[in-house]
Amino acid sequence: MGKKILLATRIRLWAGFFSKISYRRDIPLVIQSFSKRRKFQIPDEIRSVMSPIKGFLSRKEAGLLYWAASEWPLTGPVLELGSYAGRSTILFALAGRRVCAVDAWDEEILAGANAVFDSYQENIRRVGIETKVSTHRGLSHKVGQSWTVPGAILFVDAGHDYELVRGDLDIWAPHLLPGGILIMHDVIGDVFLGVTRAASEFLQQGWHVVASAGSIVAFARNAHSVAT
Repeated sequence: MGKKILLATRIRLWAGFFSKISYRRDIPLVIQSFSKRRKFQIPDEIRSVMSPIKGFLSRKEAGLLYWAASEWPLTGPVLELGSYAGRSTILFALAGRRVCAVDAWDEEILAGANAVFDSYQENIRRVGIETKVSTHRGLSHKVGQSWTVPGAILFVDAGHDYELVRGDLDIWAPHLLPGGILIMHDVIGDVFLGVTRAASEFLQQGWHVVASAGSIVAFARNAHSVAT
């Protein structure tokens, strides 16, 4: 019975997604994403550290982030846009990356943001990764205007409206090193269609999908494209 309910739920979710996307714009993204679906694993010791931390990453999505941080063949930090309570931040750091964590933690945007920021700081201290994480509190597009540190991985999970996502991509993607990987959360799903739209547009500007899991899609630049 449980498997039937789970299957019915998935069918309903996918039906909602496919009923809302723009087919002319989004189908190339959907086709590439589903052709690159993979199951990723996280070491048990890291999963146990992450489990009590609040956040919105599923196990499948966390597995993709761990894979990217531990196996993507390019040295450099993670530029993380959207850290919340530190779930993804800690995952990246425990996978061996230095992390530049950017989040507004703004009470005008999120009720209880100050408490979330306190939890984030406590989680970073508790896990013992203070030396691997630099924290930048502010709106991602404002922080990005004066940013100078290049990254090997860009994780976009800040504002979810189309204009905010598109702005983050335009500002932060140029800071991605050649050969770097762009990872976007909430791309595949029927809730944040602005994220889907921004990802579809970016795909058409010299990028291709290298992996996907859950709602997350990872992109790399085409060999012939210049940094955008």
